[in-house]
Amino acid sequence: MFFSCKTKQEENISDVPVNFTIDINDPLYREIRTIGNSITVIGGHAGIVIYRFSQDEFIAFDRLCPVEKKTSCQIQPTDDDLFYTCECCNTPYLMIDGTGQSKNDTVFAGTGKFLKEYRTYYDGISQVRITNF
Repeated sequence: MFFSCKTKQEENISDVPVNFTIDINDPLYREIRTIGNSITVIGGHAGIVIYRFSQDEFIAFDRLCPVEKKTSCQIQPTDDDLFYTCECCNTPYLMIDGTGQSKNDTVFAGTGKFLKEYRTYYDGISQVRITNF
């Protein structure tokens, strides 16, 4: 079983129970059969982004912006799935590690902050578990 869990300090976003499994063979999740693609699902504070980092690794982040901390300020996908951007403060977040980025010589409010990350476990076949337990 493969798993991902990084130990970054999220920006004091409270915990809510997250514990579910998706089957990447389900047509609803077909986008993350490809490395570098992502999907959004219901859960967490404002939804959860699941990003396929490699053949055996998935990364999951809450869509709640760590700057705004309002469910109405969610991160949204950009054209390439590598970045998601907060619709309120415009901070781009890198899906590889959830870090707020500067872009085109612009420093955003969330630069250097981290999205709330959830643990992922991949069975190597089709099941991906997302949890904070």
